[in-house]
Amino acid sequence: MQGPVEKSFDVVVIGTGPGGEGASMEATKQGKRVCAIERMPQIGGNCTHLGTIPSKSLRAAIYRLMDVNSAPLFRQLGLNLELSFRDLRRSAQSVIDQQVAMRRSFYDRNDVEVLNGDATFVSPQCVRVQHADGNVTLARAASFVIATGSRPYRPPEIDFSHPRVYDSDTILNLPETPRSMTIYGAGVIGCEYASMFRNLQVKLNLVNTRERMLEFLDEEICDALAYHMRDTGVRIRNNEQFERLETFDDHVVMHLKSGKQLRSDVLLWANGRTGNTEGLGLETIGIQPNHRGD
Repeated sequence: MQGPVEKSFDVVVIGTGPGGEGASMEATKQGKRVCAIERMPQIGGNCTHLGTIPSKSLRAAIYRLMDVNSAPLFRQLGLNLELSFRDLRRSAQSVIDQQVAMRRSFYDRNDVEVLNGDATFVSPQCVRVQHADGNVTLARAASFVIATGSRPYRPPEIDFSHPRVYDSDTILNLPETPRSMTIYGAGVIGCEYASMFRNLQVKLNLVNTRERMLEFLDEEICDALAYHMRDTGVRIRNNEQFERLETFDDHVVMHLKSGKQLRSDVLLWANGRTGNTEGLGLETIGIQPNHRGD
């Protein structure tokens, strides 16, 4: 292991998700010498590897499966194509690989140096990058952009290491299609996965902590979405609050403060996000994140 390597730039961008990529490209257009730091082995951030790209690819695969099974010819012949969740998920990996290659080309064409490792501020003008091989780079710059994104919020009372408890970062690792699922949180992520899994014929409870789903939308849109989801068989439970969770080898039971108990094969917790700010050493530069990392 060698001593720290020091490098100097005009701008250092921490994170290579959509925000970090946009900041890096804009800075290069302004003639700045730019460095991007990414903690994952490949660029793209959670958007490319855990969130938007994988979920949209999965959704497209499910819709293609639905199109095939609903085709009149196949129905007349009594044919019904059945694919496991793992098979559907595998189709998304090629899309992820294409996205990584495309986004990597953006950085290469614009001469943006990418450092893979964990970044920590040691001063307002310098970050320490700890690489996976144990080596260290000190990246100095006049300006820094923190674009580390967020991850699913994990309440401490829930055991996310249990094989039947998932969040939106881990749900794509399901080994098989469950027969039933409870989704806690009816925001954008919860509604999206509720629609996808219901189209796979999964018996689904969608627990909403508010009076209506997606309250930031027009009321007519919220009502239309709720009607459509109920019409497909989603059981929507509005104005409910989590109390506790029981986990077993073959199922989970969610207890709500209303007294209801929801038993299902798996739980998807989709209630809130938290900022990826731990370990950045923000206190060194006078920034104190709250308990949610914001």
